[in-house]
Amino acid sequence: MFEEFETFFFSGKGGVGKSTVSSAVGVRLSEMGFKTLVVSLDPAHSLSLTFKRRIGGKITRLAENLYGLEIDVDEEVKSYLERVKREAKEFLSPVVLSEIEKQIELAYYSPGALDLATLDLIHRVAVSERGDFEKVIFDTAPSGYTVRMLSAPEITEKWIEGLIRMRREALMYRKMAGREVEGDRVIEILEGRLRKIKELRSLIFSKKTLFSIVVNPQELTLEIGKRTISELESLGINVGLIVVNKVESEEQRRRLGRELSKRGRKVLFIDKRDEEPRGVEKLRELL
Repeated sequence: MFEEFETFFFSGKGGVGKSTVSSAVGVRLSEMGFKTLVVSLDPAHSLSLTFKRRIGGKITRLAENLYGLEIDVDEEVKSYLERVKREAKEFLSPVVLSEIEKQIELAYYSPGALDLATLDLIHRVAVSERGDFEKVIFDTAPSGYTVRMLSAPEITEKWIEGLIRMRREALMYRKMAGREVEGDRVIEILEGRLRKIKELRSLIFSKKTLFSIVVNPQELTLEIGKRTISELESLGINVGLIVVNKVESEEQRRRLGRELSKRGRKVLFIDKRDEEPRGVEKLRELL
């Protein structure tokens, strides 16, 4: 089923095996001949451990057609806020800019900055700088963070549209007062941001994007998985696959199959192993 999609998001409670599953899917797709990139968005990076080699913040070749990337989220937030500062310097007075810079420094500690920086990264990897990667797989941070992040584009889109509307009104009044208005850098920057957000929303809601939730048979992870599915679907995001990792018996498999395979949703079962699969050979065996 994986070959029909181009972009993948694997989410779930911490410790359920998201990195293992997303890496195994990456191995599977690469061996089908697709040039595949597996990207870790989780601050507790596990890709290096899973593939038994250092990956880090540069795209690293792991096998034929298979590449990995581990993102330093803190660095992404800093980079994102620095871009905001540079843009602000173009049109703000030094007095106003001084206050804005203080607010930007405080924004580093806010969840919103983390969400927007991560979305900026997803756009860069999966849209603007995707290059010739046919499949891009995101191993996300734990469930709650992922849901919050994916709710940000709709809110941000409306907010930016409001800012553009207010800026245009201000320019209209300036023109009515007889002041010359030729182009506007503020609107140009805001429209660039808006275009990026719209492209992100197109990616998220594309039929070529698969959202998967990884769970274990334990009651707590199942309940968190179900809640995540409900929260994502309330955003209009369809969860097309549930991966039940570490299945211990055929009885578990049958029971969970009946419980989880609703609305045409597919369920993939992975048997429990004595040790976590590490390296391409072991990941190949997993699927």
